[in-house]
Amino acid sequence: MDILYRCPRCFWLKYNKQIFQPEGVVSRLPDRFDRVIKKYFDKFRQDGNLPPFLEGKLAGSLENPFQEKYFYPINENYGFWGKLDECLVCGGKHFPVDFKTASSDPRTREVFPAYQNQLDEFSFLLERNNKKTGGEAYLVYFYPEDSYNLHDGFPMAIHIQSLKTNPDTVMPRIEAAINVLEGKIPEPARDCPFCRWREALNSLFKEK
Repeated sequence: MDILYRCPRCFWLKYNKQIFQPEGVVSRLPDRFDRVIKKYFDKFRQDGNLPPFLEGKLAGSLENPFQEKYFYPINENYGFWGKLDECLVCGGKHFPVDFKTASSDPRTREVFPAYQNQLDEFSFLLERNNKKTGGEAYLVYFYPEDSYNLHDGFPMAIHIQSLKTNPDTVMPRIEAAINVLEGKIPEPARDCPFCRWREALNSLFKEK
């Protein structure tokens, strides 16, 4: 749903006309990291333990069995769904965990608003699927550290960040998204590079 805030027109085109923003050149490395990390977590899930880098930092245990995909029907025409990277359970409450691969130390910058929205949405989906949440979620960042000993292995640093969640903010955003989808094609965002490219191209052809 983050695309709605980047550009309402691109959001409308994606879901009403199946016209998607061009993907461009995208690194597949983060996807590979996700698969490796999730496989690593699954090993500890089977043992009933937390991975060593979480022990003493986060309470609870890995959800077992782990439910990755969630869906909540809004009405007969719309539904809302999402995929969790991981989930901790403590005292009967669920705490979403999201993995982030960063190029630099995340402690040097503010959390992206989209990350907060994402964790709020995970908590919303958990609650709407009858799983109690604890009002908190976690970002687990993996990022490369400098080293003069790469021959001994590539060093990855891990940073865990806790964020308060507010699932009550999600339904108003869903309703706003539905209003956009059911209306006429909206104006583009001023800073949308895709819409600016299209407008520039149209202007070029009109000149001819």
